[in-house]
Amino acid sequence: MKNRGLAVGLVGRALLLVLVVGVAAAADANVAGSWNVKVSGDAGTADQKIDLTQDGNKIGGTFKGPRQSGTIEGTVDGNNIKFRVKAFVPIDYVGTVDGDSMKGTLSGRGKTGDWTATRVK
Repeated sequence: MKNRGLAVGLVGRALLLVLVVGVAAAADANVAGSWNVKVSGDAGTADQKIDLTQDGNKIGGTFKGPRQSGTIEGTVDGNNIKFRVKAFVPIDYVGTVDGDSMKGTLSGRGKTGDWTATRVK
């Protein structure tokens, strides 16, 4: 009977550990701050700047590019990021976050490209 109680206790602790690790892995990446963005694609190359705020998985902020500026609305889900620049020419960004860097693809007005971003220290 003692061994059965020990086994149940160990199984319970193992399940708790799995739950804690699973919750930690599901936490949304922190993207708040200023970022330097480089884009390349159908429309050429450009340097952009974004300033992001974050409330849980929702993100907002501002965008400044060489030809337009606007606001940002989007989400973070784990290390996945998706946001839209609301400007004269709206641009949709999809990508992944890895600490102080991000990368992905973008699209706007029928054109596509790639982007990388580095957090300003």
